[in-house]
Amino acid sequence: MRAASVFAVSSLFLLITSAPARAEDGPDRSSCIAACGAQAEEAYHACREQGGGEDDCVASAIQGLETCVAACPSAPPACTDLCTSVAGDVAEECNTQFPDGADMCAAIQQAALEACQAAVCNGGEISCEGACSNVARHVFAACIDGGGGADACAALQSETSDHCIATQCAPIPEPTCADRCNVRAGEAHAHCLEEGLTADQCDPLAANVLQQCMDHECTPPAPDCEEQCQADAEALFQSCVAAGGSEADCAAQAQESQHTCVTNNCPADGPPEPSCTDRCNAAAQEFQQHCINEGGDEAQCAAQADDVARNCIAEHCTEEPPPPPSCESDCEDHAHGDFQRCIAAGGTEDDCKMQAQASFDDCVTLHCGDPTPSCQDRCTRRGNHVQARCLKNGGTADDCAAAGAAATQDCVNEHCVPPPPNTCADNCKALAQQAHDACVAAGTDTATCDAQAQAMLEQCLTDQCGVAPPSTCTEQCEVKAQQNYNKALSRGRSTARAARRAQFLFHRCVKSCEKNN
Repeated sequence: MRAASVFAVSSLFLLITSAPARAEDGPDRSSCIAACGAQAEEAYHACREQGGGEDDCVASAIQGLETCVAACPSAPPACTDLCTSVAGDVAEECNTQFPDGADMCAAIQQAALEACQAAVCNGGEISCEGACSNVARHVFAACIDGGGGADACAALQSETSDHCIATQCAPIPEPTCADRCNVRAGEAHAHCLEEGLTADQCDPLAANVLQQCMDHECTPPAPDCEEQCQADAEALFQSCVAAGGSEADCAAQAQESQHTCVTNNCPADGPPEPSCTDRCNAAAQEFQQHCINEGGDEAQCAAQADDVARNCIAEHCTEEPPPPPSCESDCEDHAHGDFQRCIAAGGTEDDCKMQAQASFDDCVTLHCGDPTPSCQDRCTRRGNHVQARCLKNGGTADDCAAAGAAATQDCVNEHCVPPPPNTCADNCKALAQQAHDACVAAGTDTATCDAQAQAMLEQCLTDQCGVAPPSTCTEQCEVKAQQNYNKALSRGRSTARAARRAQFLFHRCVKSCEKNN
């Protein structure tokens, strides 16, 4: 994954603030964390302006951020508000149980509020459910002291405990892939409107963001043998009921079908089941064939399928990490960005599709030729030869190392196929990976780091990329290289010669991007 130093500052505070909100993260704590993030940004910039290295400045700013966040208030108004709500519901239930006990219910309400704040908002080793039970016991005691009957007070105690647990302790469900895509599309749509585009422009752009996200990131692995048998049995049940059969009879048929299917097709001593990775690749192949059947370009469909397989493996599989994106997949990401920018600029869907197809084709021509490692190896050997000859002629170690590196780079620029341009999404993915690595290095558990990195990625895609992602510096280099390539072709140059010249220009332009960053 290519570096995204242009976004490095954002990672300093998003690493902490992008985790899902909790009951204890009320307004005071949230504003405190936001202030800490701003301080971390300032510290990062000051460090860089004083000549500090990027890695050192990031590490220093993160350390300062964590120290600052640790000092933020831990019992903010948000928890108090929730306890006020709990106490209010307790009072309402009390008034229902004791219509003539207004004073008693007022005392019970106050007891519930104080007990909730003490037990739930202040943290501690007691579980949330245990804290709610303590609140309910205080309510029961206040109820008895106020003259309520034992049965009625017990009922009020039970209601208090249940309500407290429901409001304070209910786990926040992990968002599904579809949930994340819908949120991303909605936020991208809002961001699009804020940028001054009309609803007629933003609606199709947001719809495309949603469809792209769902297609490429939410494809599950192909079912294994037992899952397929279960799916077939469920389909049999549905068709049986639709044909007029009773649910009991249809369920029995489906269960028998599922058992027979597993026995005949999924024997324990049979051939090994395909791995999760294999099943993701199979699902990607199905996607590719569907894409082609719908009229898509074969090369683009293959590139999109590569993206589908990689995201499926990252989302569902644990036995091995997803492979890096193919060159064609990177070109497809760049072409899709061109499509979105074309639509945002007022182009028609057909014209923008043609433009994106041309951009993809040219990108593949310029960047996906001979395998880069073999060319890189040859250039490295050339650089080593230059360095050795320099040392043999009496040069210093530093001067000769610099000469060797320069010779290697000159060789790469002249002979090797450059990688495709990095997109806005690439930068966001690199940012999330940097934050994930820093989180793990700090000793945080992997699951928490995964969640924070995913939240950071979603936030970056929304804030930085939106529905029509801005061109990165290297994408602007790609536009210039493709223009040069097509101009050379129009003048009668051979494809190979035009491509080599465009690749050289792209190399040189990218080098200026790296200097400016």
